[in-house]
Amino acid sequence: MVLLFAKFDGDFDAEVLNDLILEKTGREISPSALNMTFGTMPSKFKPSYYTLNTLSIYCGYASWDDFCGLPTS
Repeated sequence: MVLLFAKFDGDFDAEVLNDLILEKTGREISPSALNMTFGTMPSKFKPSYYTLNTLSIYCGYASWDDFCGLPTS
């Protein structure tokens, strides 16, 4: 099951989403990285490739590149 948040609401949602991601993918994203990705924590940096890959895998894609529709080499 993929859970999509209508409104990502900080630490609680980040913990829940991290648990769901870990259960489905075996990969973790820290709550702070999730909060920065979803804009509930300020950051001057873009999400890491690891974070984007992990979220893509959680959503059923093979990778971030697959999600973006980029050809694989």
